[in-house]
Amino acid sequence: MRKLAFLILGFLISSIPVIAQTFEDNISVTEEVLSELNRERSLLSRNLDYRIREIDSKISNLDESIQNTNSSAEKVEKLLERVKYLEEKQEELDKNTISVYKYNYSSAVLNLASMQREIKPLTLFNSSRQFYSTLDQVSNPMNYEGYQEWFGEFKKFVEQEKEKDARLSAVSHILNLTGDLAEGTPFTGMFAGTLFDGIGSFINNMGWGDKKLKQQSTEMLKLTTTVAQFTHDKDLIETEWESINKSLDELKELQSKAMEENFIGLLDIDLKEFEQNFTNETDAKKRTQYILDISKIAENKIVEEKAKNPENWKQDYHDQMMTVQNLKIRFGTITFRILENLNKYESLIKKYEDDQYLKPKVAKLKSKLDLVRNSFESTFNPQDYIKASNEMYVVE
Repeated sequence: MRKLAFLILGFLISSIPVIAQTFEDNISVTEEVLSELNRERSLLSRNLDYRIREIDSKISNLDESIQNTNSSAEKVEKLLERVKYLEEKQEELDKNTISVYKYNYSSAVLNLASMQREIKPLTLFNSSRQFYSTLDQVSNPMNYEGYQEWFGEFKKFVEQEKEKDARLSAVSHILNLTGDLAEGTPFTGMFAGTLFDGIGSFINNMGWGDKKLKQQSTEMLKLTTTVAQFTHDKDLIETEWESINKSLDELKELQSKAMEENFIGLLDIDLKEFEQNFTNETDAKKRTQYILDISKIAENKIVEEKAKNPENWKQDYHDQMMTVQNLKIRFGTITFRILENLNKYESLIKKYEDDQYLKPKVAKLKSKLDLVRNSFESTFNPQDYIKASNEMYVVE
């Protein structure tokens, strides 16, 4: 769990500039392609509106003529003409339906493709230790002035008295079991409780001649207790990272599945070619042109499916559009959870920022947290992402 938190937080510190550039590039490509697709769709929509109004006007004129004529033959002729215009109107409405589906499915394909580049940075948890190492420094009393030297005296006492006191024997055992405290053994749980007992025995066994050491030991006990409580509070926050990491893995699997179903199953596009020309392509112009080409393939597939299966052509594409939209919303929700968890560290820092023992190290922690949180929020804006996900399709 501690490793998961380190990986996520460390990655965010070191890789935010790269992530920001990746996200900005994706937004630019996405907006440019969608803008082009929407321009074409809007033009078709305006032409449709004009054509529908024109047909409706002709139908109204025919209805008036049919009502005013007494000739049966003329009525039949005009009724047949009216049917012809009704069929033309339906054809135009069908064209609009196809146009809307072409745009919406192209939007789904584009957003699915972009998600490939957006998920990737969040799964590269392998970089700097700056923020998490500072958390570890706060959580390790060995990093505080005088503690290491004092702890050596305490260990001597434990080893000398362990045969006489069962509690000290337990302290000796757990110290040997956990290893060197300088390596960062967490001061939590049973370990902390056993250590507190041992330090208490150390203090109580001191005579009047050990006044200075006794006073120092009392301060070290307070420090140990404070560090243990800080570590406990920190661990409560860090339990969420495991769940976030699991959600990211699930999202990645679902996105990969959707890529196969759409790019391989529906569009007949090789994923290795896609990765080369879009996922791993650094030139935004080339990525834009490539995804525009894919959007045309998606549009053509809609037309082909409508021709082959006029009754039920919508279902597969509608299902995939809903799948992509749900994936985007889930991605936005995960980024929101990450930001929310980062904000919990702010409360942790505020709780201990005036503590007499932890104050200097907590101040350093705050500056690093501010860098992570502010950079992350400006790069991955969860609310904007979820809003865009809910508005990614047009309605017929």
